[in-house]
Amino acid sequence: MIRVLVADSSAVVRSVLKEIVLKTKKLVWVGESGSFGELQAEISKVKPDFVIAVKRIFDNEGTSVLADLYAPLNIPSIFFYEKGDKNVPTIKNIKFVEMPEFIKFSSQQMEKYALLLEQQVYDVKSAVLFENHLVANAAAATMINEDGSVTPPLKELSKSFVGRNYKAVLIGVSTGGPGTLAELLKGIGKNFPLPIFITQHIDSFFDKNLITWLGKETSVPVHLAENHKKPVAGHVYFAPSDEHLTFELNLEGGYSILLTQDPPVNFLRPAVDKMFDSAARVLGGSCIAVVLTGMGTDGAAGCLKLKSLGAYTITQNRETSVIYGMPKAAFENGGSCEELPLEQISERLWSLVGKNRV
Repeated sequence: MIRVLVADSSAVVRSVLKEIVLKTKKLVWVGESGSFGELQAEISKVKPDFVIAVKRIFDNEGTSVLADLYAPLNIPSIFFYEKGDKNVPTIKNIKFVEMPEFIKFSSQQMEKYALLLEQQVYDVKSAVLFENHLVANAAAATMINEDGSVTPPLKELSKSFVGRNYKAVLIGVSTGGPGTLAELLKGIGKNFPLPIFITQHIDSFFDKNLITWLGKETSVPVHLAENHKKPVAGHVYFAPSDEHLTFELNLEGGYSILLTQDPPVNFLRPAVDKMFDSAARVLGGSCIAVVLTGMGTDGAAGCLKLKSLGAYTITQNRETSVIYGMPKAAFENGGSCEELPLEQISERLWSLVGKNRV
């Protein structure tokens, strides 16, 4: 559970924030503050794991106070700013989000926003851990056989799936992604015969850092996806923050990357379902889809669609997932051909293309 402290000068907004936090399953409310001074005192007193506040309580103090307070403490935080506020800084450990219309939330909207807020909190907290070089949840992503059990060997594949003319590997991942992706890409290694596309839910502040780090950590060529770029086998392409990674046919009879700012899907942009849906239209069943650790259901619908077209779909198992949300949703709706522990997914990818790892 993540212990959350909320802060705003408005008692009404604090009350709504508290209600939203209490509706989540993985966040726990530990207190509130009505001013900058109270927030300082509460942080020292309750030592929260996370702070959710409204930026206006700092407006009289100046943005330098924000940096001075948070940079040394490494407290992951979300700060809501009011619509039209053009003075939104970039400060380490803080995600600035335009304030939703809290007061107009119905009970149903509160439930939906609680899920969204929970996702945002986990992503910010994971990003802070990553930025501090703790490799977010990498240990949790490799918890295989701690009880002494033996992971069974991979099942034999149907011959109809082996060595097909696959055109791409598509990977969707969210909370716990950095450590999980590092393990997976290390397992895949260099010279994989297909391009790999990844939609990872992560903030713009961290996407380039993550790509640079993964490239160094895995020795695999990792790039931020570029519009209309023709993919190269063995290279990894990440969806940029706030853009959907999709595909288009090109004049040479192949396909290229198409980045869009279409509306969010599942409250998300980039969205895994958007990438999977585009692949279904452009590549059909000539691809392999993988859903890894993450909160929510993004990717489940697209995974089912790809499977129905003949694509091979893989979901990460509960034991090796940091958050068994996205893979669970895809598995339970029938969208998964196979559920595997993280350590076996790279092995399966190589067996699907009908080659041994180089």
